[in-house]
Amino acid sequence: MSNSEFLGSLNLVTLIIVFLVVAVAFAFFMRHRANRHPMEGRKERNVAKDLDEGRPGPDHSPRK
Repeated sequence: MSNSEFLGSLNLVTLIIVFLVVAVAFAFFMRHRANRHPMEGRKERNVAKDLDEGRPGPDHSPRK
């Protein structure tokens, strides 16, 4: 194997290994609930539609 072929193979293998390490690190990062989107798994409430139907609006008063 010539020197130029070796360097090309080394670059490709290094790129694949770095990609796999980043993918595993991202998977571990996303396992924690705090790192996910806050609305994931929740249904968004249409407040304007609820007010039109006579339901009470959201309570924005500060909690004690």
